Amino acid sequence: MLISRRRLGTGLVGGALAAATRPARAGPPASIRIGVLHAMTGPISVIAREQMMGLELALTRLGNRLGGVPVELFEEDARMTPDTGLQAATRLIEQRHIDILVGNQLSNQLLAYIAPLAAANVVVFTDLPGPSQLAGAGCTPDLFVMSWENNTNSAAIGLAMTAAGVKRAYFISQNYVTGREYVAGARKFYHGEVAGEAYLPIEQTDYAAEIAAIRAARPDAVYVFLPGAGGIAFLKQFAGAGLKARIPLFSGSWLADEHSFAALGAAAEGAHLVANWFADLDNPQNVEFVAAFVAKFGRRPVVYAAMTYDNMMLLDRAVASLGGDISDRDALRRAIRGSDFQSVRGPFAFNVNQFPIQNYYAAEVVRSDGELRHKVTATIATGFKDGYFDQCHMPR
Repeated sequence: MLISRRRLGTGLVGGALAAATRPARAGPPASIRIGVLHAMTGPISVIAREQMMGLELALTRLGNRLGGVPVELFEEDARMTPDTGLQAATRLIEQRHIDILVGNQLSNQLLAYIAPLAAANVVVFTDLPGPSQLAGAGCTPDLFVMSWENNTNSAAIGLAMTAAGVKRAYFISQNYVTGREYVAGARKFYHGEVAGEAYLPIEQTDYAAEIAAIRAARPDAVYVFLPGAGGIAFLKQFAGAGLKARIPLFSGSWLADEHSFAALGAAAEGAHLVANWFADLDNPQNVEFVAAFVAKFGRRPVVYAAMTYDNMMLLDRAVASLGGDISDRDALRRAIRGSDFQSVRGPFAFNVNQFPIQNYYAAEVVRSDGELRHKVTATIATGFKDGYFDQCHMPR
């Protein structure tokens, strides 16, 4: 492993966040100090591990350098609450004087620490959460979102349902803010009738009553937002009830991927999924990325690895364009916005709010050579933008 990684302790740092990191420096630094903030323990740690796989692959391929400058990584466990996330960010700022922050999984944590990081002149990337508050009037030049605004995935799923000719759809989701927002995003772009909807406790894994309600409603399709164990249980029970062959399921790629294929088996086959990236996308950057990932880790990557890999490749190009000198953070931000890197997802650009402009793709879960995989079937949206960018008026 070529990457210099240092894990901080979990003791708290007292006092207010520092207003700056290290003294200003001119010319290329001895190293670029990158903080990696992840929920490394808890129910979403699998996402953190996937992101780290994407980061490690990128830096290994770049010789542990960005734009020719050596990289130091400092990992912190944000755990699962805004407070623990803020404490972790504080340690990265005050103890490690990071230049750049990457990773992140939870919107409520990002909202808690984005302002202190900006005050410390840290350039922040998020490879997963994209809260709408930061896409619109609350946008900031200190944040770059490599993934999506939280509603755009489901908006693209709604487009896919409409394109597939779904006339009556049933919506089922976990009952918390993100789940309801995802359903709202899908319904905004789905132009058919709502046959029914259900919002369920996050911990629920028995869906007999809901499957009976779906059977009685006789919809053309079902929209599903049940991440994690709930999604696995639902797909298996839906298939066991004999509905899989009769009623198509629509969701994001998280419903059935390399993290859950082994548990799902045949229950995953035929699911209609939508995302900004799939392993089977046919462009040179993605073919190279997937082949390298398989060679290193023994399986195809999941979307979280792809977003973090993109993050590091973009940074490499931006830092190189500055000759390795990142002392002027405004110049670094301009270089990031103008980077000519080639994304594994295909066309990519930052909008005025520094959220992505990107394509969305439809795929079906199929069995090929005895293995489950995503077969890309269509481009659902080209140059898709979130619904909040026109409320952003940040200085550039």
